[in-house]
Amino acid sequence: MSGDMKVGLWGLVIGLLAWSMGCQQQARPPGMSANALSPPGPDQESWDVRYMITELGVEAESSLPRATLVAAYMARYEIPDSTYLLLKPDTASLEKQVQAFLFDEMGDSSAVVLADEIRYLEDARRFEAQGAVEVTTAKGRRLEGEQLHWLEAERMLRTDGFVRITTEKEILQGYDLVADEDLESYSLARVTGQLTLEDS
Repeated sequence: MSGDMKVGLWGLVIGLLAWSMGCQQQARPPGMSANALSPPGPDQESWDVRYMITELGVEAESSLPRATLVAAYMARYEIPDSTYLLLKPDTASLEKQVQAFLFDEMGDSSAVVLADEIRYLEDARRFEAQGAVEVTTAKGRRLEGEQLHWLEAERMLRTDGFVRITTEKEILQGYDLVADEDLESYSLARVTGQLTLEDS
């Protein structure tokens, strides 16, 4: 074997070793937590927030309130396919939940939503309420559950999970809720409950 061929062979072996070492997973430096390798934090943060969502009224010059989100803390995340807001309460204060005030087509109050956390997806125009969710309408109807989706354009409330609806005449429990945001009309699956009948 000639000298040039030996040098070339050794160069190939050293190159392969260097390449294989570069492909191995690097160990985390001592003292660095796994969270330090997670994606970066929010693009923007705010405290004591009142975030208003509006829509154009019948006359193009006017805008009507659609919802107002109230929270002790809000973080805005801008990711390649969407932008969303994460709203949370201040657990050290008396305000233990986030509030969402919903408004009807005329700009009047239709319902108030309370939740442990609300995530508003700007492009999809909807929010997801999580944890001890409670909805109270202007007419006193009440909904309780652990999660809820509000669809802004459709003026609808939806969830696959368990909910309880309380009205003047009934207490219903079930799953797969689809409802108007004022709870005047709704459907449930696997329903149980109590109905109060009036004497004739």
